[in-house]
Amino acid sequence: MNRLRQLGFATLMGLALPASAGEARWLIATASESVQAGALLTVEAIRPDNGPWPATLKLRLADAQGREETLVLQAGTTAEADSFRREYQATLPPRSRGLIRAELAERPSNRLALLAAAPREAAQAAQADPIDRMRQPDSASLDPIPENEPALSAHEPMYFVLGARDGADARFQLSFKYRIFDRESLPVRLLPLLGGLHIGYTQTSLWDLHGDSKPFRDTSYRPSLFWQGSLDTHHPLLPSYWRGGYEHESNGKDGNASRSIDTLFAQPVWRQDYANGSSLIFSPKFYGYLDKDENPDIARYRGYADWTIRYGHEQGWILGARLRQGTGGYASAQLDLSFPLRAPLFSRAGGFLHFQLFGGYGESLLDYNVRQDPTLRIGFSIVR
Repeated sequence: MNRLRQLGFATLMGLALPASAGEARWLIATASESVQAGALLTVEAIRPDNGPWPATLKLRLADAQGREETLVLQAGTTAEADSFRREYQATLPPRSRGLIRAELAERPSNRLALLAAAPREAAQAAQADPIDRMRQPDSASLDPIPENEPALSAHEPMYFVLGARDGADARFQLSFKYRIFDRESLPVRLLPLLGGLHIGYTQTSLWDLHGDSKPFRDTSYRPSLFWQGSLDTHHPLLPSYWRGGYEHESNGKDGNASRSIDTLFAQPVWRQDYANGSSLIFSPKFYGYLDKDENPDIARYRGYADWTIRYGHEQGWILGARLRQGTGGYASAQLDLSFPLRAPLFSRAGGFLHFQLFGGYGESLLDYNVRQDPTLRIGFSIVR
């Protein structure tokens, strides 16, 4: 009865709202007017024609204060080709509170009035079936800055790959980040921007498996302190998210082999979702050097930006590329191609066949001014 009542309400709302000439409206509805912040939101959509069903729908949310954000809904149930009704799902942002107006962002539709309650207590969440929680679709699975991630989460890709390069035939990377404050904590209530403050750590190693003692040729350690999040700007030309802060990078060695830099960085993130479920993410990382005494000419080889792009589908291939152009004309490029070997564990994590191609200067901090011929490595990744 709730679903029928809500569908009836949605239909009345759809008939009451004006539409541009020639535009047919979609109808959307939820099973109840009451929704749970931080929980799975299911929206039933009724299309106005018999065209193909999109893999995602964008839902625009606006609260009583006029703040807006866009939620990417993933297609849930399988629909028949001639069906006019299909369910879409996404996790409602944990900060959602009170009366919320919801409508489709890129298609004419009716508007829904939803009442968002506070997130469930931790004890109630712990009682949920963990398998069901893993099966819930993640609306930001390709995004390096997802909205609803846990406090401890993936940061950069984590992989182990092998190649045929003498002296550095294996490469692996570990990376994570931790959100310092809970979104419901007192500091965040007093200063909401503190909710996006993170510490991060990434470690990248080159390993000589053919050496007598199988030594590590070089290891880069990168702790960081940064802020990430949305600035509630929804102009199509403005970034979807931002990340910025301080990062230290060193190789932990002394003497002539010691390398170290300190940087301040800013990283805007643009994302475009397509009807087939694929996403394109462009996230250049711009940085300035605070300290580079041990390698004063590093900008000639690394430059002042990492040009990063990523395209693919969570259930299929994902291709990532990182390009660097130094001020001295030296450059490097890294390509990462991955494909899932198992069902995903959670956002961006699972088991993936991983191909990595690197060529140019600075594969490691030790060799920032040494040119490396193109090297292909193949292996396994758990975060991509």
